[in-house]
Amino acid sequence: MTRPLLLDALRGGATFVGDGGMGTELQLAGLEPGGCGDEWNLSHAAAVQAIQRRYAEAGAQILLTNTFGTNQFVLSRYDLAEQVAEIARAAAMNARAAAGPHTYVLGDIGPCGGFLEPLGEISEDALRQTWRLAIQAMLDVGVAGIIFETMTALDEITLGVRLARELGAPLVAASMAYDPVRGGGFRTMMGVSPADGARACAAAGADVIGANCGRMEPEDFVAVAGEMAAVTDAPLMLQPNAGQPRLEGTAIVYPRGPESLAPALLELARHAAIVGGCCGTTPAHIAAFARARG
Repeated sequence: MTRPLLLDALRGGATFVGDGGMGTELQLAGLEPGGCGDEWNLSHAAAVQAIQRRYAEAGAQILLTNTFGTNQFVLSRYDLAEQVAEIARAAAMNARAAAGPHTYVLGDIGPCGGFLEPLGEISEDALRQTWRLAIQAMLDVGVAGIIFETMTALDEITLGVRLARELGAPLVAASMAYDPVRGGGFRTMMGVSPADGARACAAAGADVIGANCGRMEPEDFVAVAGEMAAVTDAPLMLQPNAGQPRLEGTAIVYPRGPESLAPALLELARHAAIVGGCCGTTPAHIAAFARARG
């Protein structure tokens, strides 16, 4: 039996368990602090696949590729700016190898690491060029769609959504990172509200609208989902952190363990079609959520 396209499944009312954080898992596997996790798609492919396989075995039905910083601006910090397409292709192959036949893979695009002109020094043409390399490489491998995540600026995320549409992505998801603001409500670092973010991303062509990361507790995502749902009928995707991190000695600790986070994720599943985790979430968190979901 042929597996349906992810977008068709979502439009048909299907719901999915997403995966969790990648950075912490890479560090546990031996990535040095400040190292380039995206490069591990080439040099430590087995380790990347092992992490993603643990998520799939825990119950994740959607995996994100290990490409959060796969663009020339981030990779240039490691003298890897010329390897965008190579890393993206390897990442998609790794994720698909780990996913198996029943788990979808989305090609992951994170923030470019700077600001677009005129606020910053990155031109739209340069950003479009480097993202085109990454997106096309992942689409060539056969990912189920492209997700732009942890975004804070509308000009950046809408540029990406339009580009992915242009390149023929079978699904485009757009997820922004919101923080609580004094006086109530939520905004991105660049002042974008959930309603404005959802409205702009949908207008740019996003099929799935989301929120992830940010300085919110998992329970805050219910209110954010409500603001987004008020302005779009698109399926929602929610990926909170495992609580807000704190520093204990030299270690960054996320306070919400699997049994603490699972009920919050289960509640979010009442408001979104895709629910997973972001920073600090592990395969154990996803397994606890999947068990609670039944």
